[in-house]
Amino acid sequence: MPALNKSITPIQIAVFVIWIVLTLAAFAYFIDSKLVNFNDGTKITYLDPQKLSASLTQYIEPSSRSSILHFNQANCQCQQYSEAHIKDINDIATANNFNVKHISLEDHTILPATPSVAILNSLGEVVYYGPYGEGLACSQTSGFAQTMLSNFIKGYSADLIIKEAQGCYCKV
Repeated sequence: MPALNKSITPIQIAVFVIWIVLTLAAFAYFIDSKLVNFNDGTKITYLDPQKLSASLTQYIEPSSRSSILHFNQANCQCQQYSEAHIKDINDIATANNFNVKHISLEDHTILPATPSVAILNSLGEVVYYGPYGEGLACSQTSGFAQTMLSNFIKGYSADLIIKEAQGCYCKV
């Protein structure tokens, strides 16, 4: 019976290195294919907050309360990744007397993708519109929308429309 050779050969090292490189390339390919741009570059690139506010008034009820509008699509696989953000936002909104509405979209001339959210002040003006978060499964951050909502409740107001984000989004 021949003795076992315990040294690593250059061929073994080369095979290992090639395997690592191919594994990393496959990982990068699959991750990149899951990340899409929130705005396809045509819908909200030049959109101003006043025009967006006018477009969203059809979804809010006349009142003196601020509103949260959650936008989704029936067959959007990405919706599942935003559920934790939606729950957190709804908890904050309910505790602060906001109107909360869930809207299912099939087509929209302005809104580029779902899942997305709009925060409107009591006058129906956009404080925030965009995705809940970004990154793979939209879980990279605690969420753009949640941060904006918390800041709005503290008295800080903006008219922020997120136009550049990458994550799991479904085009409208």
